[in-house]
Amino acid sequence: MKIQKFTKNRKAELTTKQLVMIIVLIVSFIIVLFLLFRLNLGETTNKEVCHNSVVLKGRLPLGGPLDCRTNYLCISGDGDCGEIPTTSTIEVDSNNKNETMKALADEMSNCWWMFGEGKIRYTGGAGSTGVHCALCSVIEFSGISADSISYQKFYDYLRTTSKSESQTYLHYLYEINNLDLFESQEQIEISLLSDVISTNQKYSIITGIDNNLIDFLGDDEWLKVYIIPTLETSATECDKFITKA
Repeated sequence: MKIQKFTKNRKAELTTKQLVMIIVLIVSFIIVLFLLFRLNLGETTNKEVCHNSVVLKGRLPLGGPLDCRTNYLCISGDGDCGEIPTTSTIEVDSNNKNETMKALADEMSNCWWMFGEGKIRYTGGAGSTGVHCALCSVIEFSGISADSISYQKFYDYLRTTSKSESQTYLHYLYEINNLDLFESQEQIEISLLSDVISTNQKYSIITGIDNNLIDFLGDDEWLKVYIIPTLETSATECDKFITKA
């Protein structure tokens, strides 16, 4: 009889442990789901999918098409993007220009990273000539106090602000440390002295490759990352856009 009683207690003890374990697993699962939603991993996944397809295309030029989508971003100073169609939203202090400029700098950096940082030929195949552009992002603003930010001020922010411990945004994007050395490429021209980023307009972040000759001759020109008014996209020398809407 004593042996039977001991066995029953042991079974009850195991059952209690199992219940505790189940409760811990459920709570852990809920926490993980919460973090996934907070981190907005859907957007991150799109960027990683694009980057991976760029890397694959660089290794297999005759492989499938790139899988890169345009990110529709709202930079909001009031937490309300209204009827602006968005893929993602970044909330900033409406009175702090630096926060708005950081959002733009990060979006440009994401674009440069997705398309191989000027190290990968991703337009594929011999004879693939012309200017192939990637429309990484379309950006709109909501509730931003400043009507405009001059390109001079924005690029000075890129020059003086660290992207990482080892380099500034300007060096990462353009491989220079001095704005006197900055010169936009002829395919997508901008002027630091006269151009402004107006928060009342829609802007596009663009990069690309100019395939001047047959690919294996290595005469391609990688385009840097530029932010331009969306209305002026047609004024660029882009022959083909390789991103999906």
